Amino acid sequence: MSRYHALRLARRLRQARAALADADVARPRGAPGITLGELLGLHGAASMGSLLLFWSLFSQLPVGGVGNVAAVALWWLSLDWWLERLQPWTPKRVLNFRLNVIWSRRILGLLAACYRRSGRWLRPRWPVLAWRGTRAWWALWIALQAALIFLPVPLGNVLPGLSLTALGLGRMIGDGLMYATSLALGLGALGYTWWLGDAMVRLAQFTWQGFP
Repeated sequence: MSRYHALRLARRLRQARAALADADVARPRGAPGITLGELLGLHGAASMGSLLLFWSLFSQLPVGGVGNVAAVALWWLSLDWWLERLQPWTPKRVLNFRLNVIWSRRILGLLAACYRRSGRWLRPRWPVLAWRGTRAWWALWIALQAALIFLPVPLGNVLPGLSLTALGLGRMIGDGLMYATSLALGLGALGYTWWLGDAMVRLAQFTWQGFP
């Protein structure tokens, strides 16, 4: 995806958000939200980078079950990345997941803002990090970050979600700096999960030792 394509996509998503807001006002009971399949349909022939960006941002929504849905989709996407599939596949149950109208508008606005800023500020550089020979390693990286998102860890989806967001932006524009940013954020996510797990084990041991 080029920078200009990202800007056009941002405009399309803003228009969809405005149309959804108008429909919500016009209907007595409010407009229904949109499904994830409909959101992806707004992308047209979505690239691997835009799909990765979509699911990583979606995983950040503070809605119950969203992290698990996004993690499953990201695992499938990591396989598509590895195999270089031109048309990535997503489970039907994931595509039928429907957001309410409030979160539909928020995710549309968030995606539009990311596309607009990436189109304006990012540029192709550091091509060695996006070299085709590293494809399998990045696929494993996506699967690893998706596993961290899936774990029931407090705030455990924030850093891995941001890591995959940076990777998606890097893939879209061909910006190697975003690949490096993804690595830094992902390593921070691994460190946070390890530290929290170690703290929970120590707390459990301390509590157990307190019993007579």
